[in-house]
Amino acid sequence: MPDPTHEYAPKDTTEPTQLCEKCRRPYTLAHFRHGIEGQEQVCDRCLRAIGYQV
Repeated sequence: MPDPTHEYAPKDTTEPTQLCEKCRRPYTLAHFRHGIEGQEQVCDRCLRAIGYQV
């Protein structure tokens, strides 16, 4: 599957999605499996922007 964080990625995926608490964008559940406690609702992309090493 194409990277859903890319702005040109197809937006019609059949995989379950979840909204990120910070950017409010839908991402597949794989983007929330970073294991950082207290940040379960934040996507990998936002965590990198905040300064976490994912």
